[in-house]
Amino acid sequence: MTESLSDGGYRAKSGSTIELYLPPTFASYDGKYDLILHFHGVAKAQEANIVAAKLNAAIVSVNLGVQSDKYAYSFAAPAQFDALLATADKLVQASGRANKAKVGRIALSAWSAGFASVSAILKQDEARARVDAVMLADGLHAAYSDPKKHTIDERGLAKYAALSQEASRGEKLFVLTHSSIPTYGYANVSETVGTVLKLASIEKAAPPTSSPRNMQAIYAVNRGDFHVTGYQGKGVNDHIDHIWAMGQTMYPLLAARWNKPAKAPEAA
Repeated sequence: MTESLSDGGYRAKSGSTIELYLPPTFASYDGKYDLILHFHGVAKAQEANIVAAKLNAAIVSVNLGVQSDKYAYSFAAPAQFDALLATADKLVQASGRANKAKVGRIALSAWSAGFASVSAILKQDEARARVDAVMLADGLHAAYSDPKKHTIDERGLAKYAALSQEASRGEKLFVLTHSSIPTYGYANVSETVGTVLKLASIEKAAPPTSSPRNMQAIYAVNRGDFHVTGYQGKGVNDHIDHIWAMGQTMYPLLAARWNKPAKAPEAA
């Protein structure tokens, strides 16, 4: 199914799990176009977010249900990520708006359970090298090595600690937001992000003075292109706020990074 929208945007679907959106201002550049792969959450939320952030990029929303295991298994092999990129490009080319451009920069975006797809993709060296940005909205969990003591198994978080250091140096963009919702049997996002900060030796700082959607920030981290904001909130609506706020909390940071003019070549 394809749909040209009255505002100039464009939608297309592949099966029941993949949906493309091109904002009204979408255009290729230098034979390329930028692509956001978003995992979990109603696609219209990401349409609103990308428009709000004035991002010139194609966005593909992937929805595989509510269980994180499904998101992890679906991208455990490199061929699965390659297949998603191929499907995304096929949808973009079919729009007639890409002028046969190729995929340029890639961002991985996720809310809630969708983080598991991002984690699976980041385990793959070639895929990780292709990714320029990672944005996780209230969705980074870890297992306990000792549930009674709430001791987190840090092995799966090492890649995120490394990513935070790369982003701190401006090599990639890494953005995290989280609520304070408790979980049972596994670490909640607040605990998990706190462990990533500990592994990366990065301290929390004062929160921003304002927040979107009546969200209440409790701390922030802003180091280079590494950004974290922790929020209060322990209910379902507090969790949902994080996906609808991405157009204010995350995507503007991606727009600022991707909209930068190209660096001039150094003099010989």
